[in-house]
Amino acid sequence: MKLYNKIGLFALALAGISSCAVNDPIADNMDLGQEVPTVSWELASTVCKAGESVSFKAKYYTSNAHAIDHAEVWAAITREESAIATVKLTPTLAYTKSVNGTDTVRSSQMISPYKHELAVWNGHEYVLDATFPVSQTLSPVSWKAPKEWSQKKFDTYYPAEFQSEFVATVIDYLTKDSTYYKDLRSVYLKYPFTAEQFKTLNAKHQKDFPTEIDAAKKSDLWYTDSLTVVAKYYITLNDKGNQIVNEVALDYVNPDVKLYNIYKSSPWLIRRYSDDTGTQITYVRPEWMAYMKDLISYIPFPEWIYNSVDNVYTVEFKRDYFLIPTIKVFDNNGKFGTDTEPKSVKLN
Repeated sequence: MKLYNKIGLFALALAGISSCAVNDPIADNMDLGQEVPTVSWELASTVCKAGESVSFKAKYYTSNAHAIDHAEVWAAITREESAIATVKLTPTLAYTKSVNGTDTVRSSQMISPYKHELAVWNGHEYVLDATFPVSQTLSPVSWKAPKEWSQKKFDTYYPAEFQSEFVATVIDYLTKDSTYYKDLRSVYLKYPFTAEQFKTLNAKHQKDFPTEIDAAKKSDLWYTDSLTVVAKYYITLNDKGNQIVNEVALDYVNPDVKLYNIYKSSPWLIRRYSDDTGTQITYVRPEWMAYMKDLISYIPFPEWIYNSVDNVYTVEFKRDYFLIPTIKVFDNNGKFGTDTEPKSVKLN
């Protein structure tokens, strides 16, 4: 019931090609140069509800040296699946993870025989108007934007590693640098971390992060809007040409560099002003990122994808089945002809 990986599908495809090379069904049923029935057919529809039937019209004929015995409809079943989840806990980070796959769940098998007497001769060829059945177990599956979370459904529909990979990617976006500083701050304010969680991380990282759980007070604690200068910094460039902010003490003296102010803020933040635009720049100190990463790792997967505006979880799973039918018309020597034009019926 899981999505198949592409490597497995490719292997199945190779196996299918190899088996055709060894056991060609047409070659096995005819001798070189032997006549077989000429066959064509059309389906009344390319969609069908599971449990109902598909109507078709087949036309066939053979030489006077042979007689038609019967016809058969064979069908393989393929399955297409897609699974999507989108982060909603963050205000600007728009991350969506999706996986999809197609696989053959049943090789071609005979699903319905037809006596030749059912066909009508129209003066040129035999015409068979008939139907073939579709199993009622092949109904499509859809699970989209549920209002109530079901871990059982998620585990049934999604690959085992989907959840952990999703959360790891979101956490990496928020903590690898301060690109998503505003999102990290928003997550801290919105998610109800417990005082015990803060205490555990303070002990682990030897930090003194506030254990406050009230959202309004957490907002005030995040940083202090002050013009008090507490340190200085100067800019250097690394070997890739990126700017490096070097924080130094207030009394630091170096005539070879230009010093700028760092203003009072919470101990896990640096607050300064852009040398180019004069706008305020605030970001988490690198030595605090490990703490922040552990903190937001407490957030379970469903909370990352919960849309608090629409009150739904932003997941969407789809499973569709397709019938791949083939018609075979046999003569009285057991040899058959078939229509080689591919057909497909989507089940709904």
